[in-house]
Amino acid sequence: MRIGMRTIKTALTAGIAMAIAAALHLDYWSLAGIVSMLMIATTTRATVRLALFQTVATVVGLVLAWGLFTWIPYAPLAFAVWLLLYIALSNLVDLQDTMIGSAVFVLPLLVVKPITVAILLNQLSVLVIAALTGLFFNLFMPNLTDQISFHVEGVEKELITVLRLQGTLLISGETSVEAQHTLWGHLSSLKQAINEGTAWTARHQANQLFDDNEYYAAYFEIRNNQYELLRQMQLLLDTRLAEMPQHQQMGRLLVDLTKRDRKNNPIPPVLAAIERLQDDLAAMSLPETRKQFAQQAAATSYLIFLRQMLRLKDAFDKIVASQNK
Repeated sequence: MRIGMRTIKTALTAGIAMAIAAALHLDYWSLAGIVSMLMIATTTRATVRLALFQTVATVVGLVLAWGLFTWIPYAPLAFAVWLLLYIALSNLVDLQDTMIGSAVFVLPLLVVKPITVAILLNQLSVLVIAALTGLFFNLFMPNLTDQISFHVEGVEKELITVLRLQGTLLISGETSVEAQHTLWGHLSSLKQAINEGTAWTARHQANQLFDDNEYYAAYFEIRNNQYELLRQMQLLLDTRLAEMPQHQQMGRLLVDLTKRDRKNNPIPPVLAAIERLQDDLAAMSLPETRKQFAQQAAATSYLIFLRQMLRLKDAFDKIVASQNK
């Protein structure tokens, strides 16, 4: 049986919260252990929100119980009415998740006669201890940058592979189904790496209370936009590859791009080469048939998609990356 980090944190939180409450000689100190376990959320930010919402909701619940339990002497009826009103109020402000925690603090009041300010302050003190203990232990979240970096490497690898394979197909003019399946397989792997990296990034950001660095979020967003452009480029190759004018020149351009040193920004010279190819296409004689028109349109569209894809990364490198060094 494997015991995870969250299980260990839950056990420590409950034990320490009860120990602190008992050391302060608070009544119903065991409630601190119960409520502190409810405070362990999946992320640090979620824990902070939960602690704040639970505190506010419990204050409202205690005030409501003070009035109802004083006016209604029959305890089961008093609690039933409290529960109905509390659920109605919590639904109005979307705090349904706080019901169990509030009920834990309210139930002891059923047997306390009379309900005094002192006992209400006691319950609030136990709540604060439980919330702070849960928050403290949930600050110790695993660093997810290793997982994010792993998916960044996966995205880079698949992206280069797709560009290289598209370049190879353009040079050779191969239109086999096997070649298409291979490329779509790598596109699928690229999309999967982007999605998983995005998910890990969102989880990492949720664990950072004061860090607004969104480098990785911007990175995976730009890669997802590039994936969509690559997908459109591949659709063109599936239908018009062999007929596209200057397909060999475009292929050599792509292969050259994948071989360039990425530490020295290779995009500006490639963009210049794309513009020259576009000028060459524009200088071609006007198409005389519908087929020729479709061929030139496919080549033009492919270069437009490629240029957009490279400009996205160039803008990212110049703006986003420079701001997050």
